[in-house]
Amino acid sequence: MKLIIIGAGVSGLTAAYTINQQAPLIALHCIEKSRGLGGRAATRRRNGATFDHGAQFFRTSDSDQLAFLTQTLPHDQLIDISKPVGVFDQYNQISAGDPAQNNAPKLVYRSGMNYLAKLLAPKELTVSLQTRLHHVVKTATGYDCIDDQNNVITHGDALLFTPPAPQTIEILQASQLDPAMIDHLCSGLAPAHYRPCLSITMAFDGRIEFPFYAMVNSDRQHPFSWVALEHDKDPSRVPAGQTLITIQLAPAASNDWWQADETTLITELMPRLNQLLGSALPSPLWLDRQGWKYAQPNGKADQTILETYEQSDGLYFTGDALAGLGRIHLAMEHGMNIAQHIIAHH
Repeated sequence: MKLIIIGAGVSGLTAAYTINQQAPLIALHCIEKSRGLGGRAATRRRNGATFDHGAQFFRTSDSDQLAFLTQTLPHDQLIDISKPVGVFDQYNQISAGDPAQNNAPKLVYRSGMNYLAKLLAPKELTVSLQTRLHHVVKTATGYDCIDDQNNVITHGDALLFTPPAPQTIEILQASQLDPAMIDHLCSGLAPAHYRPCLSITMAFDGRIEFPFYAMVNSDRQHPFSWVALEHDKDPSRVPAGQTLITIQLAPAASNDWWQADETTLITELMPRLNQLLGSALPSPLWLDRQGWKYAQPNGKADQTILETYEQSDGLYFTGDALAGLGRIHLAMEHGMNIAQHIIAHH
């Protein structure tokens, strides 16, 4: 049996890892439209700096998942961010965050969040990077996966969809499958709407210190939803004597500045950042940007509908749409769960 995994985010890779460990006779092929693995567990390197421009850290669902991360997987690079996360409101008033949340582990890998993807991807996994799946075609023996140039990427017996719900709906609606089944599956995915996030990272000369590793906006009335000091994750992430700050913009601000050039972003962001931090930062040495169109789901897909065609048609679904939240630990949890469904059916 051959399973095609659509999307190389954490949920799909966790499913691949679990299947490979428990049912190694199932062949696995992952189709990913970007250049690397991990989805929003993403890391970049620039001018001697390492920074996470998607998910900032992750927690664990329970003791079993913590044991998996700290015992089963290699964990020499796994660190717990020691400084707490604070909160700020629309008036830039800063206060301590939730004590229970801050006492829980805030996990990240020293070399970046995308290291988790490298640990989860089995060596037996075939990966087609920079390959955009346009649609699938039901055949007498399974499914043909077709790219946006109308070429067959690969053929499989079953499909695991992991992209954000709107992207999965586009693929399904373009596919040659039973129309009633497509409509039914799309109705199950439709409740998962997404909000965007524009993530900006800037490097500065000089090192600033702050009581908090990061701060999150508490009233959703500020253009910033998240501000973090990357060097507080690990000093090796930033050249000596520099400060590296990641700002994740709120949905409205993300839309407003989605197309803004670098000069405009610096002009708009720096006064707000200085006011929030109570500082006078110099002009940034450089700026990096990443737009996440489907950053966080604002709703949850109907799991009952999406499970309808698992055993009969070999169609499976996992990812943020099922969790209703964009969280690494939930993506892993759902990836492991869907892997058990696949193993049981095949």
